[in-house]
Amino acid sequence: MQKVRIPLSVDPVRNSGKRLSFDGVIPGQNLPRFNEVLASPCTDVEVTLTFDTDEQKIHYFRGQAKANVELVCQRCGSAMPWQLETEFQYAPVTKRVTAEDMPEHYEAVELNELGEVLLHPLVEDELLLALPIVAKHTEQDCTIKSDAMSWGDLPADAEKPNPFAVLQKLKK
Repeated sequence: MQKVRIPLSVDPVRNSGKRLSFDGVIPGQNLPRFNEVLASPCTDVEVTLTFDTDEQKIHYFRGQAKANVELVCQRCGSAMPWQLETEFQYAPVTKRVTAEDMPEHYEAVELNELGEVLLHPLVEDELLLALPIVAKHTEQDCTIKSDAMSWGDLPADAEKPNPFAVLQKLKK
């Protein structure tokens, strides 16, 4: 089965009434903020979306995004492959259901002037949140070994004279 492109925007209320689901891709070039933090531009991101209504009559949609990306190792500075996977669940803010009234397992999402949600930026935000805080290879795979790094206090011979000592003399 060939994957289709995920639409840029959808009406979540109408789609949840119809119980629609999407299984497709978002092209990597449509995610500029996400590509800025990667070592190389991302290819297509696999996305699955399901729209539904819960027992409280709240329209919601849940989704999953998967991408194989290259991050920069913060220890050695070289590129490293990373499999990114995230799940999310949103409910649109409507006149009937405000963000404060929404159950805590839903993330509130604002609708635009057409009553739609922009899916590509929403998935891009979720991918950015799913990135590791500090990306680094495992110790075995990294070119810089842990015994080559120093931890704790600097040695006494590494202390340098204060560069502002000359200014102290001028002050007198």
